[in-house]
Amino acid sequence: MTLFKQITLSISTLFVILMLIVLANDLSRVGRLQQVQLHSTAQDTAATLGAAIGRLPGTELSATIATLIEATLDRGYYRRIEFVTTDGLSIEQRIEPTTDRVPAWFANLMALQPEAASMPVTRDGTPLGRLNVEVHPGAAYGILYEQSRSLLLSSLVLLGAGLALIWLLVRHLMLPLQRLQRQADAIHRNQFVEDDFEPPTAELRSVAGAMNLMVTRVQGIFEEQERTLSRYRQLLYRDQLTNLGNRRYLLEQLQQSMSENSNQFNCMALIKILDYEQLREQHGYEACNELVQIVADLLRKAHAGHSASRLSRFNEDEFAFLGATDGNAASDYLEALFEQFRRQVGRVPELTGARLVAGVCNIQADDEVSRILARVDYSLSQASNRGPFSIERQIAANLDLPQGKMQWRGWLDTVIDKQRLFLVGQLAISNDRIPIQRELFVRARGDGDQVIPAAVFIPMAASLGMSLDIDRAVFRLITSAAQLDRRIPLAINLSAAFFELAEAQEDFNHLLEHCRQNDMRLCIEASHNALLRSPAMCSQVSERVRSYGHSFGIDNLDFGQSLQLLQSGEFDYVKVNARVLHDLVENEMTASYQALRTLGDTLDLRIIAVAVDSQQVHDNLRELGIENMQGNLLGEHEVI
Repeated sequence: MTLFKQITLSISTLFVILMLIVLANDLSRVGRLQQVQLHSTAQDTAATLGAAIGRLPGTELSATIATLIEATLDRGYYRRIEFVTTDGLSIEQRIEPTTDRVPAWFANLMALQPEAASMPVTRDGTPLGRLNVEVHPGAAYGILYEQSRSLLLSSLVLLGAGLALIWLLVRHLMLPLQRLQRQADAIHRNQFVEDDFEPPTAELRSVAGAMNLMVTRVQGIFEEQERTLSRYRQLLYRDQLTNLGNRRYLLEQLQQSMSENSNQFNCMALIKILDYEQLREQHGYEACNELVQIVADLLRKAHAGHSASRLSRFNEDEFAFLGATDGNAASDYLEALFEQFRRQVGRVPELTGARLVAGVCNIQADDEVSRILARVDYSLSQASNRGPFSIERQIAANLDLPQGKMQWRGWLDTVIDKQRLFLVGQLAISNDRIPIQRELFVRARGDGDQVIPAAVFIPMAASLGMSLDIDRAVFRLITSAAQLDRRIPLAINLSAAFFELAEAQEDFNHLLEHCRQNDMRLCIEASHNALLRSPAMCSQVSERVRSYGHSFGIDNLDFGQSLQLLQSGEFDYVKVNARVLHDLVENEMTASYQALRTLGDTLDLRIIAVAVDSQQVHDNLRELGIENMQGNLLGEHEVI
C-alpha cells in the first residue's frame, strides 16, 4: 500500500470514528430529551385533565369524565387514563398506539420507557378522586426516528465533504514526495535527473537536497568511470597517429566474430606501403606520417557508409580491414582506393614514389584466427612479388555455398521453407558451475548434409533484407522445441532489422506469451549497433520483455560505443568479449576493469564474459573477479 493511501486511510478512519462518536452522542442526547418530554407530557396532561374534571358542575360526572378521557386518548400519545373516585369507582380508558413508522431495531436501540403520572382531583378543596395518566412512547419514537434520520443524513454529507477535503489536503501535501518518488524511479532506470523543486516541508526539503546530492555524485561517478573506460580503450585499441584501430583492435574484432556472437565479417584485406623504411630515410618522419594519414583518410572515406566494417593500422606500414562483403567486392574496392591514392600522392613531391599492395582472403565460419592471418599474409606476399598496386586474393572454400546474390536468396528461401534451420546452445555458467543461461545459435543444413554456421549466411541474409525471416524461424524453433530444460533461461540475439521494422512483433509477442504459459524464461539480447540505430524501439522491446518477466541485455558491449547506452534503458546484464578483459590485465590496465565493475554495480548489471576459449584467459578473468563466463573452454555447442 502506498504512503498516500496509508495516510489517507488513517486520517479518514480517525475522522469516521470521530463522526460516529459525535453521532452517537447526539442520538443519545435526543433520546434523553424525548424521555424527559414523555415525563413532562404525562405530568402536564394529569394536571390539566385533573383541573378540568374538578371544574365540572353537578354530581353525576361519570359520563362527562369518560368523554373527557376519551377525547384525550384520541390524541394518540397515551396508553391509559384512569380516574378513581373517592368511593372507589374507576373510570378508565385504554388504547394501544402503534409504532409502524419506526423499525423494530430502532425502537430496540433507543428503548424509551413509558412514563406515568398521578394527580389528586379536588373541587373547592373537596377531594373527588385521583387521576392516573400513562404516556405511550410510540409518538416519541416517530419524532426521534425522523430527527435521527435528519441527523444521520447531515452527518453523512459532512463526512463526505470532510473525506474529500482530507483527500485533497493529503494529495497536496504528498506532491513533493511524489516528485521525490519519480526522481528515485528515474535513478532506478539509470537516469540521473536533478530536481530543483524545494518542498515547503522542512523534512522533505532535506530529503530532496540529499537526493539531488546523491544524483550529482552518482552521475559524476558514472561519467568518470565512463571516461576511464573510453580512455583505456583508446590506449589499448587506437592508433595515436591515424585514430584508426590498431592491430589488437582488429584481432579482437576478428576473434569476436569467430566466437559466433557477431557473425558479420566475410573477408579480410591487408594493405602495405612498399619500401616504407626507405621513404622514411629519404624524406623523414613527417612525410611518412603524412603518407600514413593519406591512406587512413582514404580508408575512412571509403568505409563511411559501411557500419559493419572494421579498420585498423595493422602495423607501422600496414593497414587492414574486415568487411561483410565477399572477396570480389573487396578487390574492386581496393582497386578504386589505389586509384585515389595515386592521384593524391601525385600532388606531394616527396610522396610520388609511394606504392601500395594488398592481399585479400575470404573468411569461413569454422576458420581460426591464426589461419586467417596466415592466408592474408600469404596473399600480401604474393602481391608484393607481383609488383606495386597488385591485389592478390586467396579463397578458402571448404563449404559448398552460393556465389551470387540471386543464388543466395534462393538458397535462403529453400533453407527456411524446408525447415533446414536448427538451433544449438551454449551454456553461460558462474564460477560455481551453476548455469546462468543457454545462448542459442542458429545453424543450417546445406546440400550433402553440411552444417553451415550462422556466420556464413547471416551477413548475406542481412544484406538481402531477410534477417526478419531468420528471426521468425528462430521463434518457431523455440516454440516447437519439445525437450528444453525450462530451469535455464534461453538467450537469443535479435537482429538489427527486428528493431527497425514492425513486421516480426506479432511473432515475438507469440513467443513471449508461449514462454510465459510454459514457464520458460528468456534473455533477449541486442547488439550495440541495434541499440544505437533504433533506441526507441529497443526501449519498447525492453519494457515488453521485462513486463513478461524475462531479461534484456546488451550483447558484446563495446567500450567505445555502448557505454552511453547504459543509461538509456533498463538492462539486466551485459556481455563483454573475454579477449578485451584479458588485454586489460595483460597491459596492466585493471583500473579500467574496475571502472566497468563500478558501472555494473551502479546500474545493477550482471557482467558475462563471452568467447572464453583458453585456460589463460579463464584464469585471468577469475583473478579479475569475473563471476560469469561463456565459451568453448567451458562447454561445446549442443543441438537443441
